[in-house]
Amino acid sequence: MASLPLDIMRARGEFARDPRFSSLLGGGHGKVPAEPAPDPLAEAYARGFADGSAAARDEALHAERERDTARAAIELAFTRFDEASAAELAERLQQTVHALCEEAVLPLALDMDGLATRVQAAVAMLRRTQDERRVLLNPDDLVLVENRLPQNLTVEPDISVERGGLRIETADGGIEDGPSQWRRILAEAFQAC
Repeated sequence: MASLPLDIMRARGEFARDPRFSSLLGGGHGKVPAEPAPDPLAEAYARGFADGSAAARDEALHAERERDTARAAIELAFTRFDEASAAELAERLQQTVHALCEEAVLPLALDMDGLATRVQAAVAMLRRTQDERRVLLNPDDLVLVENRLPQNLTVEPDISVERGGLRIETADGGIEDGPSQWRRILAEAFQAC
């Protein structure tokens, strides 16, 4: 009945239904509105997002596997670092320090002022007038330091004394000083470590 007055009006040409609004009057019940056409830009964006997420996930998993592998290698290295490895490392460190000290000691042995001072100090330790003493230096060193030594000190050349070293002999014993003694003292100190 509701549509009857409209039909009368339409017949007279006064009033007609507009198809754009006919669904509002109940004539369009039961019809499902058509789905809009897919948007190609939205689909491309969604595909790109999904592909990017998958690539990022794969990259993160790969990086995590690499970290796990590196971590396992470090743990294995620490596991293998046993007492023998520690002793080997200690030996290598001692050799390194010994080599460095050797480089530091050698210039001191060839210091002529230092050698003259050591000769005087050693003689002073044995300063008893009744003792006969012999001061021995390497012949090459004696040439370099004889002008720096006291005039009353008799020094003899001895090829068995190493460069930079000295030996004082008395009836009761003697004193020897030089790079080989320094090396021996360093080696003993390193053995105690």
